[in-house]
Amino acid sequence: MKKSLTIALVLVLSVACAVIIAIGMIGTPKKQTPEIAEPISTRIIAPAGGANSNTVADQTVVMDGPSQKLSNAAVGKVTWLPAAGDLIEFGTALYAIDDKPVILLKGSLPMHRTIRYKIADGPDVAQLERNLVDLGYAVDEAVSGLATDLTIDHHVTPLTVSSIRAWQLSLGITSTGVVDQGDIIFRPEPVQISSVHAELGDNIDGESIVSVLVEP
Repeated sequence: MKKSLTIALVLVLSVACAVIIAIGMIGTPKKQTPEIAEPISTRIIAPAGGANSNTVADQTVVMDGPSQKLSNAAVGKVTWLPAAGDLIEFGTALYAIDDKPVILLKGSLPMHRTIRYKIADGPDVAQLERNLVDLGYAVDEAVSGLATDLTIDHHVTPLTVSSIRAWQLSLGITSTGVVDQGDIIFRPEPVQISSVHAELGDNIDGESIVSVLVEP
């Protein structure tokens, strides 16, 4: 009799322990894996010839032919440089200041002011808008016939701003919808770097950084 009671007691205790363990497992919340936001882009747009990381100014390598120093309005520390001989296509970086690429765009007018919403009308706005269309960040209303597409004119519209934002996101920079004077250099044709006048880490305040070959 005593043996039967002992066995019964052991069985009851075993069942009770199993129930407690099951309740604990059900009641314990699963550890959640935190969501990590993926960056939209962290790349620097590099010349077609490939990304270079020059650490020394390329003063001794000069391409043959007449050259011209490019004006520079960017201010800060040089963080990326091309090499002499690099061909820079429209939409790619000439160099980077504070990890922000200075982009070559097509145009005959110099970049002489900040382009933002509600600035005075001007042909420089149309020049920028034409590049946004050519690079694929907007559709030309004159081609599509749709009033919802970008009209290339002298006026900055909300659609101009949204196209600028899309372009900036593709560069991996802050999408402000504002283009500062030092963000762009306009040239009529793609350029080839003839010499470099700076080193990585140099602090620049408007000095020319590169020279490019020009037609004789």
